[in-house]
Amino acid sequence: MKYTVLGRSGISVSRISMGTHHLNDPADMDKHVQNFLYAYKKGINFFETSVTYGEGYSELILGEAVKEMKKGEHPFFIMSKTHAGDHETFRRDLENSLKRLGVDSIDAFTCLWGVKSGVEWSGAKAYGALKEMERAREEGLIKHIAISAHMKNQELEPIVKEYPFDYSVQGFNVVNSAYRADGLKATWESGAGTIAMNPLATGDILKYSHIFDAIRIREDQSLVQAAYSYVLSTPWVHSVLGTFNSKEQIDEALSVLEEAPYSEAELKKVQTCLKGRIRSTSLKERIDTGKGLRQRPYILREEAADLMEVYPLSV
Repeated sequence: MKYTVLGRSGISVSRISMGTHHLNDPADMDKHVQNFLYAYKKGINFFETSVTYGEGYSELILGEAVKEMKKGEHPFFIMSKTHAGDHETFRRDLENSLKRLGVDSIDAFTCLWGVKSGVEWSGAKAYGALKEMERAREEGLIKHIAISAHMKNQELEPIVKEYPFDYSVQGFNVVNSAYRADGLKATWESGAGTIAMNPLATGDILKYSHIFDAIRIREDQSLVQAAYSYVLSTPWVHSVLGTFNSKEQIDEALSVLEEAPYSEAELKKVQTCLKGRIRSTSLKERIDTGKGLRQRPYILREEAADLMEVYPLSV
């Protein structure tokens, strides 16, 4: 397993991290607990969850895994999230999360969850949400201040320059890289750690495989491996966060670490091959695919339209 120091947080995290957003049949807790323990034994040591993921089961699942992980040889780190910005609800959610996870202090518990604009960031400051995290850190209930975001370059850059986040979890993949790479770079250069989430564009890269198969630029490479390789090879990414529903999916993602990162030329080749494939499809198919991508709250309209080279309002 390869590890990296996550920015100013100082913690050493695995290059592949594990999330809980898209757990299949989360009520089957034992299966998912075993998957988390398998990932931990394979060296994955950063786990991301929230108060609502997995139909409310995700923190309970991770909490069961934590009981065994505490007996392990290497440290692990957990990030959870709430949308609560008021003191009473934030504190209640934090205390409940600590209980479900079975820990006295959590690496990060953020109410800056899925931030999509500078306006939302301004509101977090103005109405006290940011202060709740700072207060919890002072009390030792959380260790780091983190932000989870889906923002374009021009939105994210000024925010990470303004506030000294310990790390950022930013949606980033081959679909939206043109709109988000500079924001990742600014985050990295600010001293914050950078974790890229949604490497498969919430599964849409696999759903539209007849188009995205073009990013497979190495021999015998699966589409999943190609998507992870692209993100991991981006210079400003410390770790890539994925959701895994089986040991086979964990192994497939980890196998990318056994290969050399893409060169700058290969990163450009991915985009060139993808653009070539898109331009070879009909306008109707490009619009339909753009609409499908746009249905996800994590892909912005202009990102989908630009990638598919169609009129923005058509998607």
